[in-house]
Amino acid sequence: MNKLNLYSRALFLCMYLLTMLSCGKFELLKNEDSNGSDAGANLKSQTIQQFLLADHSSDLSELDLFATAVKRSGLMDTLGKSDDYTVVFLSNSGVKQLLSTVGYATVDAVPPVILKNLLGDLIIRGKLKSTDLSLNETRKIETINGNYIYYSRTASTSDQYVLSINQNPTLGSSSALVRSQDLEFKNGVAQVTSQFTFYRLLDDKPDDADPAGNVITQKIKVAKDVFIRGGSGNSNANFNDPATMDLKAISAADATVGRIGVMQYPLDKPTFGDKIGAARMYVYIYNTGLTPTTTFSFSAHLGENKDWVENTITWNNAPTYNAVPMSTLPIPGATVGWVSFDITSAVAQLYANNGTFINVFLRHNVDNFIKLRPKEFSDGLFAAYIMLSSPPQTLLKLGQVSVLNVAAAKQIVPLSLTNLKMEGTADKNITYTVKQVPVAGFLVKYGIPLAANASFSQADIAKGAIKYLYNGSGTSDQIIFEARDQNGGYFESPLKLDIAIQ
Repeated sequence: MNKLNLYSRALFLCMYLLTMLSCGKFELLKNEDSNGSDAGANLKSQTIQQFLLADHSSDLSELDLFATAVKRSGLMDTLGKSDDYTVVFLSNSGVKQLLSTVGYATVDAVPPVILKNLLGDLIIRGKLKSTDLSLNETRKIETINGNYIYYSRTASTSDQYVLSINQNPTLGSSSALVRSQDLEFKNGVAQVTSQFTFYRLLDDKPDDADPAGNVITQKIKVAKDVFIRGGSGNSNANFNDPATMDLKAISAADATVGRIGVMQYPLDKPTFGDKIGAARMYVYIYNTGLTPTTTFSFSAHLGENKDWVENTITWNNAPTYNAVPMSTLPIPGATVGWVSFDITSAVAQLYANNGTFINVFLRHNVDNFIKLRPKEFSDGLFAAYIMLSSPPQTLLKLGQVSVLNVAAAKQIVPLSLTNLKMEGTADKNITYTVKQVPVAGFLVKYGIPLAANASFSQADIAKGAIKYLYNGSGTSDQIIFEARDQNGGYFESPLKLDIAIQ
C-alpha cells in the first residue's frame, strides 16, 4: 500500500465505506488512478467469476459488457476455479473496440468461439501484479490459448507503477494502458483497461518483386486527400489544406493534437485483366521534424466503404477504419521523399467484391508532425497514387494440402504447414487469399475473422497465427484458397483444404 497517493487512499476508503453500507460493490473502479491499489476485502473474498456474474449494468465500473462477453465466450467457469489467474478486464469502451475490430455490432452477435479465442489471450495462469515487475521491465507470458501477452512497467513523474499491456516493438496491434491495476480477487488479479489489445506479431515483409519484365503497370491517382483533427473545437472542423496534410499521434496529455490523413482512390477495373499482381500506395513526405537517428512507425489503414466530401469531412463524420493496419513501415526520422505501402490484399479484395473506391487512413506513432503533400500542391507533382501491377508467371509449386483434423470439444485448432504449404519461394513471399470461407466455423488471423477475399501469408501459418474456430455444428468443412507469390504470380488452380470435425 506504500505506493498509494493521498487521492488513491481516499478512494480506497470510499470503496470500503460503500461496501459497509451495502452500496454497489465496485462503483468507484473507473475513478481509480493508474497507481494501482488493493481491491479491498469485498473483492478478495470473491472469485473473478463471482465478481463478473454480479450485475454491473448500473454501477460505475463500466464492466457490464466485458462480463457479458466472458459469459458468452464460455470462459466464465475457468475464472471460477481455485487456480489463480491474471485477467485483463476491458471496460465498455474497450469491448466496443473489440466489437469494431471483429466486425460485429453487439456482444450477443459475436459467435462465442470468436470471443473465447480473443478473451483467452487476455488471461494468464498465476498472479501477476505491477509490483512484481522491475522498473522498465517487460515480461512475455503465455496465455491460456497458447499465444502470448506482454506486461510492461514504466514510470512517470507522479507514478512509479505505470502498467501497459502489449507494448512491444514485435507486435503490430495497439498497446493498452492499464487504468486500474492489481485488483485482487480470491483466485487471481485483474488489470483494467479501456483499450482493446490482442497478440498480433508484425507481418514479415515480402522480398521485393522481380517481375522479369513481363508485367504491365497502371497508375491510379488519389481523388480526395485531407487530414482530420480530434479534440474539442477541432473534431467538427474541416482541414482541407491545399499545401499540406499534417499527421500527428494523439498525445496522452492533449487529445486535440491528434491528426490523421484520409485519402480516397477510385478503383476502375485494370486494363490488363481481372487479377492484380500487386498494389502499392505511394505518398510524399516533405517534413518530419525528427532527427536522422530516430525512426517512426507509419501505417496505412483500410477505411469503411463510405463516401465522403473533401471540404466537409471532419473527425466526427469521417468513415471508420480498421484498427489493424494494411501495411506498416519503419521510417527513418529525417526521410524526405516517396514512401510506399503494400495494400495488395485490400485492393484485391475490393476488386473481388466489385468495390468502386478505397478509403485509406494514414497514422503514425510519434508526437511530432509528419507532413505530406496533397494532390493540389504544385499542380499535383507530389500527389499520392496507387501503382497496380499485372500478375507475372508464378514461382509457386504445390507442396501439400492435407486434411485439418478438429476436435469438436477443443474448438480452436491452428493451421500448420502440414495442412497447407506451397514451395518455390520463401514463406513470407507466399500469400493465400480466401476464395471460399468455412461454413461450420471461422478462419482467423490472430483471432480476427478472415472474410472472403482476405489474405494471409505462409509465414503467418508457420507462426501459428492462422486458426480454424469450430462453431459447434457440422462434421466437416472446407476452405478454398488462391495462392500468389511476391511477384504477384498466381498458382494455376485453387487449393481446397478439407476439415474433419470429430
